[in-house]
Amino acid sequence: MKKYIFAFGFFSLSYILCSAQTTAVEWFDKGTSLKKDAQYKDAAAAFKKAVALKPAYADAWHQLGWCYNELGQYNDAVDALKKEELNNPKDKASTNFEMGYAYNGLEKYDEALTRFNNAIQLDNSYALAYKERGNSYYKKKEYQKALDDFNKYSSLAENIEDADFYYKKGWCENELGKYNEAVESLKNCVEIDNTYSDAFSELGYAYYSLNMNDDAITNYRSAMNLKKESDYHPIFGMADVYYDNLKNYDSAIVYFEKGLQLQKTNKSAYYKLGWCYNDREKYNEAISPLQQALTLDPDYDQAKTELGYAYYQLKQYDDALGIFRQIMNKDSKDELSRYYAGFCYYYKNDQVSLQQMINELTNLNTTNSLKYAETLKKYIK
Repeated sequence: MKKYIFAFGFFSLSYILCSAQTTAVEWFDKGTSLKKDAQYKDAAAAFKKAVALKPAYADAWHQLGWCYNELGQYNDAVDALKKEELNNPKDKASTNFEMGYAYNGLEKYDEALTRFNNAIQLDNSYALAYKERGNSYYKKKEYQKALDDFNKYSSLAENIEDADFYYKKGWCENELGKYNEAVESLKNCVEIDNTYSDAFSELGYAYYSLNMNDDAITNYRSAMNLKKESDYHPIFGMADVYYDNLKNYDSAIVYFEKGLQLQKTNKSAYYKLGWCYNDREKYNEAISPLQQALTLDPDYDQAKTELGYAYYQLKQYDDALGIFRQIMNKDSKDELSRYYAGFCYYYKNDQVSLQQMINELTNLNTTNSLKYAETLKKYIK
């Protein structure tokens, strides 16, 4: 008996609700209430009911498009917002903004830019339009334009609590060589979200670029700990601090090797690893990474030079000369290839070719080439 009474009560409540929500306005109000409670899927269903009853309901189309954007259903958002435009929306700036947001989601950045431009033209204090237009430029790798918009957004918005915004702003500043500004943006990012590993990595890069090596290492290490060393970016960043700034090649080797276990297509890392091995006189170990760099980029002349040098130090003079000749044939002004080729010719007892290298270095007539020529002259018999 109790079950029967409960079922009847539930049926009656459902009937009352359904019969009460019969007008487009009432469905709109229901959708608005659900939207405030962040129940976007249910809100979208309510707004769809509203426009089904009143196809010219511009506000309902707008709210439906907004909900679709929030749900990541960007094609549906575009369709809804286009229908809003057909029915003379009151707030055209907001309509253009939502349309631009949807196009960003669809990676149609040129269409997005057109919409954000419209929104800003209609309302030049539309803070979010500057932010999202900046995101469009960021995705198009137009970093100065992106940064201009991010700065405009910063000047208009209050209490920004968007970690991703500060990350993208810092990224742009790093790309544009504005490393001190990048530090401030990225510090804001990690203050908001101290688990944002990419931001710690980017902050490490800013400090590395400023030669603030302790800070760079600290932030790269934070990024590595957050990703449990599964992300190669901070590992290579750490390697570059040791290689470029600290000249600590033993530590650089450790991090280059670790990074290359995770990402095997970084030709620069292979080259630098080979260079480090050469510097530590570990010429056999240098060959494999340098060959890998050249597999990735057969025209990588710096890697060719290091590989030729490793062969030279291992007394594999024919292999070394094969590399040096490739460089000389391509670049008539390369000095190091001629210098080390001269030594190879000396050890092969080829005085004629040694003299040719001396002549070519002399004719280049630079400070280094003349110094190299004078050194090689000592080996003429």
